[in-house]
Amino acid sequence: MKMKALPSITSWVIAAAVWAATLLLLLAHQSQLQAEVRAVHAEGTELRRRLLLLERPDDAALEAGRRRQLLSTMAGADVLTHVSSDGSARLSISSDTGVDVESVQFSGATIGISADTDLLSLGSGTLTVNGDITATGSCCGSSSTAFTPRGFFVKKDSSTSITNGANVWQTVAGFTTTNLVGGWDSGNLVMNTGVFTAPVAGYYYVSVTQRVDQHDSSSGSYVRQIISINDSNDYNLGSGGQTLVGNGWSSDFETIQVTNIISLSASDTISFKFQASSDSTYNINAESHYSVFLMPT
Repeated sequence: MKMKALPSITSWVIAAAVWAATLLLLLAHQSQLQAEVRAVHAEGTELRRRLLLLERPDDAALEAGRRRQLLSTMAGADVLTHVSSDGSARLSISSDTGVDVESVQFSGATIGISADTDLLSLGSGTLTVNGDITATGSCCGSSSTAFTPRGFFVKKDSSTSITNGANVWQTVAGFTTTNLVGGWDSGNLVMNTGVFTAPVAGYYYVSVTQRVDQHDSSSGSYVRQIISINDSNDYNLGSGGQTLVGNGWSSDFETIQVTNIISLSASDTISFKFQASSDSTYNINAESHYSVFLMPT
Protein backbone atom coordinates (compact mmCIF):
# COMPACT_ATOMS: atom_id res chain seq x y z
CA MET A 1 0.00 0.00 0.00
CA LYS A 2 1.24 3.40 -0.98
CA MET A 3 1.62 5.95 1.86
CA LYS A 4 0.08 9.58 1.45
CA ALA A 5 2.70 12.23 1.67
CA LEU A 6 2.52 14.56 4.72
CA PRO A 7 2.09 18.33 4.14
CA SER A 8 5.23 20.20 3.99
CA ILE A 9 6.31 22.78 6.55
CA THR A 10 5.55 25.52 4.04
CA SER A 11 1.95 24.43 3.78
CA TRP A 12 1.59 24.57 7.55
CA VAL A 13 3.00 28.04 7.67
CA ILE A 14 0.61 29.29 4.96
CA ALA A 15 -2.39 27.80 6.69
CA ALA A 16 -1.43 29.34 9.96
CA ALA A 17 -1.06 32.73 8.32
CA VAL A 18 -4.52 32.45 6.77
CA TRP A 19 -6.09 31.59 10.10
CA ALA A 20 -4.31 34.46 11.80
CA ALA A 21 -5.47 36.93 9.15
CA THR A 22 -9.02 35.69 9.45
CA LEU A 23 -8.92 36.05 13.23
CA LEU A 24 -7.60 39.58 12.95
CA LEU A 25 -10.41 40.51 10.55
CA LEU A 26 -12.98 39.06 12.91
CA LEU A 27 -11.54 41.01 15.85
CA ALA A 28 -11.48 44.25 13.83
CA HIS A 29 -15.09 43.74 12.76
CA GLN A 30 -16.08 43.10 16.35
CA SER A 31 -14.42 46.34 17.46
CA GLN A 32 -16.26 48.26 14.73
CA LEU A 33 -19.57 46.78 15.78
CA GLN A 34 -18.90 47.69 19.40
CA ALA A 35 -18.05 51.28 18.36
CA GLU A 36 -21.27 51.52 16.37
CA VAL A 37 -23.25 50.19 19.32
CA ARG A 38 -21.65 52.80 21.59
CA ALA A 39 -22.50 55.53 19.04
CA VAL A 40 -26.10 54.40 18.84
CA HIS A 41 -26.30 54.34 22.63
CA ALA A 42 -24.85 57.85 22.81
CA GLU A 43 -27.37 59.08 20.24
CA GLY A 44 -30.18 57.53 22.25
CA THR A 45 -28.96 59.25 25.40
CA GLU A 46 -28.82 62.61 23.60
CA LEU A 47 -32.30 62.05 22.20
CA ARG A 48 -33.64 61.33 25.67
CA ARG A 49 -31.92 64.47 26.98
CA ARG A 50 -33.51 66.57 24.28
CA LEU A 51 -36.92 65.11 25.01
CA LEU A 52 -36.47 66.03 28.66
CA LEU A 53 -35.55 69.56 27.62
CA LEU A 54 -38.75 69.77 25.62
CA GLU A 55 -40.77 68.63 28.64
CA ARG A 56 -38.93 70.88 31.10
CA PRO A 57 -37.15 73.47 28.98
CA ASP A 58 -34.46 75.56 30.57
CA ASP A 59 -33.43 77.11 27.32
CA ALA A 60 -35.42 80.24 26.36
CA ALA A 61 -35.34 79.40 22.67
CA LEU A 62 -36.64 75.89 23.24
CA GLU A 63 -39.37 77.27 25.51
CA ALA A 64 -40.42 79.88 22.97
CA GLY A 65 -40.53 77.26 20.24
CA ARG A 66 -42.59 74.90 22.35
CA ARG A 67 -45.10 77.68 23.17
CA ARG A 68 -45.39 78.64 19.53
CA GLN A 69 -46.23 75.05 18.77
CA LEU A 70 -48.84 74.89 21.56
CA LEU A 71 -50.53 78.07 20.33
CA SER A 72 -50.61 77.07 16.68
CA THR A 73 -54.00 76.30 15.16
CA MET A 74 -55.06 74.27 12.18
CA ALA A 75 -56.01 76.03 8.98
CA GLY A 76 -59.62 77.21 9.05
CA ALA A 77 -59.96 76.92 12.84
CA ASP A 78 -62.29 79.60 14.30
CA VAL A 79 -62.27 78.50 17.93
CA LEU A 80 -59.38 78.18 20.39
CA THR A 81 -60.30 75.80 23.21
CA HIS A 82 -58.25 75.24 26.33
CA VAL A 83 -58.60 72.06 28.36
CA SER A 84 -57.10 72.26 31.83
CA SER A 85 -54.38 69.72 32.54
CA ASP A 86 -55.76 68.99 36.02
CA GLY A 87 -59.30 70.37 35.91
CA SER A 88 -58.41 73.55 37.78
CA ALA A 89 -55.41 75.14 36.05
CA ARG A 90 -56.39 78.30 34.16
CA LEU A 91 -55.07 79.37 30.78
CA SER A 92 -52.42 82.03 31.33
CA ILE A 93 -51.22 84.41 28.62
CA SER A 94 -48.38 86.74 29.53
CA SER A 95 -45.65 88.82 27.97
CA ASP A 96 -42.81 90.94 29.32
CA THR A 97 -44.01 93.84 27.14
CA GLY A 98 -47.80 93.40 27.06
CA VAL A 99 -50.47 91.52 25.11
CA ASP A 100 -52.49 92.89 22.18
CA VAL A 101 -55.93 91.56 21.26
CA GLU A 102 -56.78 93.29 17.99
CA SER A 103 -56.69 97.00 18.97
CA VAL A 104 -56.99 96.44 22.75
CA GLN A 105 -53.81 96.33 24.80
CA PHE A 106 -53.28 94.57 28.13
CA SER A 107 -50.31 95.36 30.34
CA GLY A 108 -50.24 94.23 33.96
CA ALA A 109 -53.43 95.57 35.56
CA THR A 110 -54.15 98.21 32.90
CA ILE A 111 -56.25 98.01 29.74
CA GLY A 112 -56.22 100.51 26.90
CA ILE A 113 -55.42 101.18 23.28
CA SER A 114 -52.24 102.24 21.56
CA ALA A 115 -53.08 105.95 21.91
CA ASP A 116 -54.04 105.63 25.60
CA THR A 117 -52.72 102.50 27.26
CA ASP A 118 -54.21 102.95 30.76
CA LEU A 119 -57.88 103.78 30.16
CA LEU A 120 -58.84 101.17 32.78
CA SER A 121 -56.84 100.32 35.89
CA LEU A 122 -57.84 97.26 37.91
CA GLY A 123 -57.31 96.84 41.63
CA SER A 124 -58.73 94.77 44.46
CA GLY A 125 -62.37 95.84 44.57
CA THR A 126 -61.57 98.95 42.50
CA LEU A 127 -61.95 99.88 38.86
CA THR A 128 -60.43 103.24 37.88
CA VAL A 129 -61.53 104.86 34.63
CA ASN A 130 -58.88 107.27 33.38
CA GLY A 131 -61.05 109.18 30.93
CA ASP A 132 -64.61 110.10 30.04
CA ILE A 133 -67.57 107.69 29.85
CA THR A 134 -70.00 108.04 26.96
CA ALA A 135 -73.24 106.02 27.11
CA THR A 136 -75.88 105.47 24.45
CA GLY A 137 -78.32 104.10 27.02
CA SER A 138 -78.90 104.04 30.78
CA CYS A 139 -75.81 103.87 32.94
CA CYS A 140 -74.28 104.73 36.27
CA GLY A 141 -76.66 102.71 38.39
CA SER A 142 -76.22 99.89 40.83
CA SER A 143 -74.82 96.52 39.84
CA SER A 144 -78.31 95.22 39.06
CA THR A 145 -80.36 98.19 37.81
CA ALA A 146 -79.72 101.38 35.91
CA PHE A 147 -79.89 104.65 37.83
CA THR A 148 -83.41 106.08 38.20
CA PRO A 149 -83.78 109.76 39.18
CA ARG A 150 -85.48 110.11 42.57
CA GLY A 151 -86.60 113.44 44.00
CA PHE A 152 -88.32 116.57 42.76
CA PHE A 153 -88.09 120.22 41.78
CA VAL A 154 -91.28 122.08 42.74
CA LYS A 155 -92.60 125.49 43.74
CA LYS A 156 -95.30 126.74 46.07
CA ASP A 157 -98.66 126.48 44.32
CA SER A 158 -99.78 129.72 45.97
CA SER A 159 -98.81 132.10 48.75
CA THR A 160 -99.66 131.00 52.27
CA SER A 161 -100.63 133.46 55.01
CA ILE A 162 -99.59 132.49 58.52
CA THR A 163 -101.74 134.05 61.26
CA ASN A 164 -100.86 132.03 64.34
CA GLY A 165 -97.17 131.61 63.75
CA ALA A 166 -95.37 133.20 66.70
CA ASN A 167 -92.69 130.71 67.75
CA VAL A 168 -94.64 127.91 66.07
CA TRP A 169 -93.09 125.59 63.52
CA GLN A 170 -94.87 125.63 60.19
CA THR A 171 -94.42 122.78 57.69
CA VAL A 172 -94.38 124.32 54.24
CA ALA A 173 -96.90 122.54 52.03
CA GLY A 174 -98.85 123.00 48.84
CA PHE A 175 -96.36 122.29 46.02
CA THR A 176 -96.74 122.05 42.27
CA THR A 177 -94.77 121.56 39.06
CA THR A 178 -97.34 123.44 36.97
CA ASN A 179 -95.93 126.48 35.15
CA LEU A 180 -92.46 125.61 36.47
CA VAL A 181 -89.83 125.24 33.77
CA GLY A 182 -87.83 122.11 34.50
CA GLY A 183 -90.17 121.03 37.29
CA TRP A 184 -90.48 117.31 37.97
CA ASP A 185 -91.40 114.77 40.64
CA SER A 186 -90.48 111.08 40.87
CA GLY A 187 -93.65 110.30 42.82
CA ASN A 188 -92.14 110.22 46.32
CA LEU A 189 -93.37 113.68 47.34
CA VAL A 190 -96.86 114.31 48.69
CA MET A 191 -97.61 117.71 47.19
CA ASN A 192 -100.32 118.86 49.59
CA THR A 193 -98.39 117.90 52.76
CA GLY A 194 -94.89 118.76 51.53
CA VAL A 195 -93.41 115.47 52.83
CA PHE A 196 -90.87 113.53 50.75
CA THR A 197 -90.15 109.87 51.62
CA ALA A 198 -86.75 108.47 50.60
CA PRO A 199 -87.39 105.39 48.41
CA VAL A 200 -83.87 104.02 48.92
CA ALA A 201 -80.90 104.69 51.16
CA GLY A 202 -78.36 107.13 49.76
CA TYR A 203 -77.07 110.67 49.65
CA TYR A 204 -79.66 113.30 48.78
CA TYR A 205 -79.06 116.84 47.59
CA VAL A 206 -81.65 119.08 49.29
CA SER A 207 -82.25 122.77 48.64
CA VAL A 208 -84.89 125.34 49.57
CA THR A 209 -85.15 128.97 48.44
CA GLN A 210 -88.09 130.58 50.19
CA ARG A 211 -89.51 134.10 49.99
CA VAL A 212 -91.07 135.55 53.15
CA ASP A 213 -93.18 138.72 53.17
CA GLN A 214 -94.94 140.87 55.79
CA HIS A 215 -92.72 139.81 58.64
CA ASP A 216 -92.37 142.40 61.38
CA SER A 217 -88.79 142.31 62.61
CA SER A 218 -88.92 145.61 64.49
CA SER A 219 -89.69 143.86 67.75
CA GLY A 220 -86.56 141.75 67.45
CA SER A 221 -88.27 138.78 65.88
CA TYR A 222 -86.09 136.41 63.87
CA VAL A 223 -86.99 133.63 61.45
CA ARG A 224 -85.50 130.17 61.07
CA GLN A 225 -85.71 127.81 58.10
CA ILE A 226 -84.72 124.15 58.49
CA ILE A 227 -84.61 120.97 56.43
CA SER A 228 -86.47 118.65 58.76
CA ILE A 229 -85.61 114.94 58.83
CA ASN A 230 -88.40 112.61 60.03
CA ASP A 231 -90.54 115.59 61.12
CA SER A 232 -88.02 116.79 63.71
CA ASN A 233 -88.09 120.40 64.98
CA ASP A 234 -84.61 120.11 66.47
CA TYR A 235 -82.64 122.52 64.30
CA ASN A 236 -79.34 121.35 65.82
CA LEU A 237 -79.58 117.55 65.85
CA GLY A 238 -82.71 116.68 63.89
CA SER A 239 -82.30 118.77 60.79
CA GLY A 240 -80.33 118.62 57.57
CA GLY A 241 -79.32 122.26 57.87
CA GLN A 242 -80.81 125.62 58.82
CA THR A 243 -80.74 129.34 58.10
CA LEU A 244 -81.36 131.96 60.79
CA VAL A 245 -82.13 135.59 59.92
CA GLY A 246 -82.19 138.15 62.77
CA ASN A 247 -84.07 141.39 63.28
CA GLY A 248 -83.62 144.43 61.12
CA TRP A 249 -84.29 142.76 57.80
CA SER A 250 -86.78 143.88 55.17
CA SER A 251 -90.41 143.13 55.90
CA ASP A 252 -91.02 142.15 52.24
CA PHE A 253 -89.13 140.42 49.42
CA GLU A 254 -86.82 138.63 51.84
CA THR A 255 -85.36 135.28 50.69
CA ILE A 256 -83.85 132.66 52.95
CA GLN A 257 -81.99 129.60 51.64
CA VAL A 258 -80.77 126.25 52.92
CA THR A 259 -78.78 123.71 50.87
CA ASN A 260 -77.14 120.49 51.97
CA ILE A 261 -76.26 116.90 51.02
CA ILE A 262 -77.89 114.52 53.48
CA SER A 263 -77.46 110.80 54.11
CA LEU A 264 -80.85 109.13 54.41
CA SER A 265 -82.05 105.61 55.05
CA ALA A 266 -84.92 104.15 53.07
CA SER A 267 -88.28 105.51 54.37
CA ASP A 268 -86.71 108.55 56.05
CA THR A 269 -88.71 111.72 55.37
CA ILE A 270 -87.77 115.26 54.44
CA SER A 271 -89.92 118.34 54.92
CA PHE A 272 -89.28 122.08 55.02
CA LYS A 273 -90.13 123.92 58.24
CA PHE A 274 -90.26 127.61 59.07
CA GLN A 275 -90.52 129.52 62.36
CA ALA A 276 -90.85 133.18 63.38
CA SER A 277 -89.78 133.82 66.95
CA SER A 278 -92.34 136.49 67.92
CA ASP A 279 -94.23 137.66 64.83
CA SER A 280 -97.51 135.77 64.47
CA THR A 281 -98.47 137.11 61.05
CA TYR A 282 -96.41 136.75 57.89
CA ASN A 283 -96.65 135.33 54.40
CA ILE A 284 -94.77 132.49 52.61
CA ASN A 285 -94.79 133.69 49.03
CA ALA A 286 -95.51 131.50 46.01
CA GLU A 287 -92.10 132.51 44.61
CA SER A 288 -90.47 129.75 46.65
CA HIS A 289 -88.71 126.68 45.27
CA TYR A 290 -87.73 123.31 46.72
CA SER A 291 -85.49 120.48 45.44
CA VAL A 292 -84.47 116.97 46.46
CA PHE A 293 -82.28 114.71 44.32
CA LEU A 294 -80.81 111.27 44.99
CA MET A 295 -77.15 111.45 43.99
CA PRO A 296 -75.72 108.63 41.80
CA THR A 297 -73.19 106.40 43.56
